[in-house]
Amino acid sequence: MSTLHEAGHVIVCDLGFGDAGKGTVVDRLCRPADLAEPTTRPPVRAVVRFNGGAQAAHNVITGDGRHHTFAQFGSGTLAGVPTHLSRFMLVDPFALAAEARHLAGLGVPDPLALLTVDRRALLSTPYHAAANRLRETARGDQRHGSCGLGIGETARYALTHPQDAPTTGDCATPSRLLRKLTLLRDRLAGELDLTPAEFPAPPPSDCLPALHAFAQHVRLTDESHLARLLHTGPVVFEGAQGVLLDERHGFHPYTTWSTTTFANAETLLAEAGAAGSALRLGVLRTYTTRHGPGPLPTEDPELAAALPEPHNGTGHWQGAFRLGHFDAVAHRYALAACGGADALAVTHLDAPARYHALRLCTTYRLDGSPLHRIATGHPGDLAAQSRLTAALLRARPGIRLTPGPDPRAWAEAIGELLRTPVALESHGPAPQHKHLATSRGAATTIARMTTDEALRPTTFGPGAHCHWCGTAYPSDTTGWPRTCPGCGEISYRNPLPVTVALLPVNRPDGGQSLVVIRRTIEPGYGELALPGGYIDYGESWQQAAVRELREETGILAEAAEVTLVATDSDTAGGFLCLFALLPAQDLADLPPSKPTDETEGWQLIDTPTELAFAFHTRVSDSWFRGDFTRLA
Repeated sequence: MSTLHEAGHVIVCDLGFGDAGKGTVVDRLCRPADLAEPTTRPPVRAVVRFNGGAQAAHNVITGDGRHHTFAQFGSGTLAGVPTHLSRFMLVDPFALAAEARHLAGLGVPDPLALLTVDRRALLSTPYHAAANRLRETARGDQRHGSCGLGIGETARYALTHPQDAPTTGDCATPSRLLRKLTLLRDRLAGELDLTPAEFPAPPPSDCLPALHAFAQHVRLTDESHLARLLHTGPVVFEGAQGVLLDERHGFHPYTTWSTTTFANAETLLAEAGAAGSALRLGVLRTYTTRHGPGPLPTEDPELAAALPEPHNGTGHWQGAFRLGHFDAVAHRYALAACGGADALAVTHLDAPARYHALRLCTTYRLDGSPLHRIATGHPGDLAAQSRLTAALLRARPGIRLTPGPDPRAWAEAIGELLRTPVALESHGPAPQHKHLATSRGAATTIARMTTDEALRPTTFGPGAHCHWCGTAYPSDTTGWPRTCPGCGEISYRNPLPVTVALLPVNRPDGGQSLVVIRRTIEPGYGELALPGGYIDYGESWQQAAVRELREETGILAEAAEVTLVATDSDTAGGFLCLFALLPAQDLADLPPSKPTDETEGWQLIDTPTELAFAFHTRVSDSWFRGDFTRLA
């Protein structure tokens, strides 16, 4: 991974529910010269917005105390960096004019002169906003948490009536725009059982002058503009909202009508002949937040008082601003859903010192069982996402850890939990509170996907290719056995053999305990488990049991003394586990507990204890009941 000092183009994407600090990160990336940092990176030439619209609220505070909430302008504007609104943006000229006035009041000369707009971008109008608010009001206490600005209506109408959806380019041709606006108003009124006169928005003819003036004051561009722009120097792509609100990967129905992953930006780069050229930067807070209803398993009402938000509060349409402890489970899901990130920007690193009870949540409790990871499904399967949402609404925090109040320890812990290096640390709102890493972190494996690729069913990971000849199976391949389209060989998928060691320990008080380890890898990160692992080719299951015990605890045992006391399978049927009981050893004879590559070391449990894996718990409970006494 190149550092942010060296990176060319950068894509900034929120890995939560939004509000993680994308705007302040973009502003910081646009200011290397201001902070006198060593860098080989030329100045940023533009900020490109690649999803969402006027509902974005990216707060930026400058070193001299100026504050602006960016909605459609790029968050580099106060640093003098121009904005390009790409074809994926939903542009609201009325809101844009108000934003320009506020920026002018902060000392930005002629903000609209810093703006270029792709003429293919959809136009978001008062008619979309009115329909949005009427539908949201009709939902009553089942509201989705809409911003009330018509973003979903704009996207929905364009999908339903692609030829009639107004675009920014239409603003330059008043007659065409009037026809489209009138048709839009009449259709939406009809859907809501209203006459056009009853529809709560101004007549199209009243909107026309302002929209035509918009086309005269900004530069409308064609598809060749971005390619030329990318060749002039580094560009920062600024996303809106967060991956956990994505229209296809988010927790339906509490989502947005927008692709909030890296995919749109990757599409724009590919169209401009610069595919895969950008560093993908995921933004996170040290605590997880969301606006309005929907799952937030780590929510803690005490955080709102301990960590007050000066620029986030209860919205009339969105609802309350909610806070929870850092949700590693949800953020790991976000990384998987968006194809991974090259690096992380972690904001609010000052929060742990202000509130010592802040925690990192590494697992959930769901219906009495631990949940370590949320599986990604087929993009756009809203029925499946709705079932996932229902489950997550029942989920509660599981294991919660703290690295202490040191912000550096928090950054390192978050990078380790998400297996992605931290490239930017933010300790406060202003640019001088943000520091870029100067060393390269560990490389990450990412899947760069354009918007179209992100929608295709994909066969990936184990079993994606024929193990005889290496040919990839078709993308819609799901079942087993499967026949290779290249060599014709049939492959089967069988459970993997695993051996698990039960080592009793004689305590000085005459009782017995059982050896367990605390895992530092997934699955089951941070949880207790019995020592064990895969059986290697060429070794017996007994040899594997004592080898795994030695590797994970440092404790020695003899393979010849192993007794098979139980067999079990995991819930998914992917593993066949052989449980190996060893003769008891005296506590005084055991080596000191030390961390290994996969554990924090060994420890003892004296009573039945819930372990990371249900089948470990079942067998350890059996040992505590004495079920294996006659077999030992």
